[in-house]
Amino acid sequence: MSPAEPHVALLLGAGGISPDAALGAATTVTRQVTVVWYEGGPTAAAATALKERWSRECTGEWLATGDHREIPGMLAELHRRRPLHGVATFGEPLIVAQAEAQERLGLPGNPPGAVRTAQSKLDQRRRLREAGVETIRFRVVRDQGDVPAAVAEVGFPAILKPVHGAASFLVSKVHDEAELRARLAEALTAYRQSPLLDPEPLFVLEQLLVGDEWYEEPGFADYVSVESLVADGRVTHVGITDKLPQHGFVETGHAAPTSLPAHRRRQVLDHTGRIIEALGIRWGATHVELKLTPDGPACIELNARLGGPMGHLLRAATGADIAADVVRLALGRPPEGDYGRVRHALYRCVPPPAEPVRMTAQTPREELLAAFPELVFCKTRFAPGAELHPDRPYNVLTFLVTGDDMRSCLATARRVEDAYRAEFVPLADGTPAARAATP
Repeated sequence: MSPAEPHVALLLGAGGISPDAALGAATTVTRQVTVVWYEGGPTAAAATALKERWSRECTGEWLATGDHREIPGMLAELHRRRPLHGVATFGEPLIVAQAEAQERLGLPGNPPGAVRTAQSKLDQRRRLREAGVETIRFRVVRDQGDVPAAVAEVGFPAILKPVHGAASFLVSKVHDEAELRARLAEALTAYRQSPLLDPEPLFVLEQLLVGDEWYEEPGFADYVSVESLVADGRVTHVGITDKLPQHGFVETGHAAPTSLPAHRRRQVLDHTGRIIEALGIRWGATHVELKLTPDGPACIELNARLGGPMGHLLRAATGADIAADVVRLALGRPPEGDYGRVRHALYRCVPPPAEPVRMTAQTPREELLAAFPELVFCKTRFAPGAELHPDRPYNVLTFLVTGDDMRSCLATARRVEDAYRAEFVPLADGTPAARAATP
């Protein structure tokens, strides 16, 4: 290893891509990697396994904390004894700590205020309105007392969602005041039971965005996401990802490259650029979700990080490792990935039943991988015996396939789903339930 290699701190243990994939991406850029392990996430066994690999492949230090607020100070101390050149992370809970550390050490990164805005669905709406980018109606809702003013401001139909949340938790479509009050009461109760949400509930009521048919062929949802890389304010759009129809508000699939017509792609990318600029994102990856409406694309939300499974999808479609480019950007370097070499890829998510259940049996992932050579990735999230609750809508099966066109990808995905078997027992009465429904 060259002593001239830059020193990067990698904040892990709080979601995003797997820690193993994150470390692998970092080591393609530099071997001088310090890991800061957040102990509030995966098991100790996951940390032990990763630390063993890190000790073989990297120089640097291994640090750990159970309080993300300690991370900027920890990195400042590290910087004094071993100068840092960048701080990278892929997990939503750690991006504010990342930005604060970058600012404190004078390293490339986003202003902490911009990252906090990106994490708040309420502040995003305010900023986009102030910048003249969008005029979507919205109103904050803290409790039942805020309902009348929110109804007067937003109207119906509308969407109720947590200001801070993930994976579509507690997102509801509401059609009148009675339904809004009922969904709010349920959400206020469920909010404090979720480990991913803040202790104090805060919601926003938004105008319902109505989608339009933008595709020349059927089978896609009326929204997309855009993955972009930002280097000192210069935006490079990596690609547009199509979506399969949602299961409620839960995503069921992501497809690349996009099947949108060329003029629609230009609309989507132009609007995404305005959103990124308005929210003050200067460095790193962004994941912007857009509704495809009759009046043009409209922002659902922006994330100041790589989105969910998009790294897997883009690697399968292009061969480029966007996670490695995230590390390069953290070091102040331009991205190097070639995202123009595209084949078709489909990331599929199979949801659980829409009631509380206990899984009693399922097809092992190893059996699916052996049966389908087209599978690039396959993961069963739960083991038999696990309890599944609809207010925490993790998928029971996720997998990734590639093909010469999207039609062949969809056909392969259907065969995989048909081969997968899962059995459940409802927690309410114990009678057997059907396997996970396929939208």
